Amino acid sequence: MNVTVSKWGNSLGIRVPVMIAESLELQAGDQIDFELKDGGMFLKKKQSTAEMFEKFYGKPLSQLTPEDLSPAETIDWGEDVGGEVF
Repeated sequence: MNVTVSKWGNSLGIRVPVMIAESLELQAGDQIDFELKDGGMFLKKKQSTAEMFEKFYGKPLSQLTPEDLSPAETIDWGEDVGGEVF
C-alpha cells in the first residue's frame, strides 16, 4: 500500500489509511511508538494499562473483581548466584 508523505509545518507526515486505522483500532489522539529498523520504520500503537488489562482479562478494568486478579504463583528460580539482596 502506498501513501504520500506531506509537509506539515516544519515536519513531514503521512495519513493512515482507514483500513489500517480500523485494524489497529487507532483513533485521533492515540499515541504510537515508532522504531527505525533495517532501513524502514515500524509503527506500533501505544496501549494504556487499562487497554492491556482489558485485552488480557476480556473485560474493562472497571469491571475486574478480586477473583479475576488472583495471586500469582511463586516461582523458584534456584539459589542466588550473585550479589542479590532480598
